[in-house]
Amino acid sequence: MFLNILRNHLEKKEIKISPDTFVEIENALSHITDQTIIASSQIIEKASVRPRPRIMAEVHSEGNPHSNFYPEISERSLNFIIEASVYEEKLAEIISQKVPEIEMFTIHHKRNGKHIVFQFRF
Repeated sequence: MFLNILRNHLEKKEIKISPDTFVEIENALSHITDQTIIASSQIIEKASVRPRPRIMAEVHSEGNPHSNFYPEISERSLNFIIEASVYEEKLAEIISQKVPEIEMFTIHHKRNGKHIVFQFRF
């Protein structure tokens, strides 16, 4: 995320940096991972305020399984959705043995590919 912000600033201000410098920045930013540190108030010497960054997210509508993008997902249903993998057959076998009412089918997520849906309808 921070790299996207940097790229946009560099592009907007037409600033050029070497690929090696960019790799070093990318490596340094990869260590910024602790949400408690990111979201805490920052003490800046001689400043009258303590800024506290907030990161917000917007979900693409196709990320919501109950949207129009996935008509296979029924209303009033409980869904367990996982990325398709080599484990899907074993998982399907276990789930169908425990709860035979669960349906299993595949959906294709626009950004993340094939997913298996285990659906229980109310």
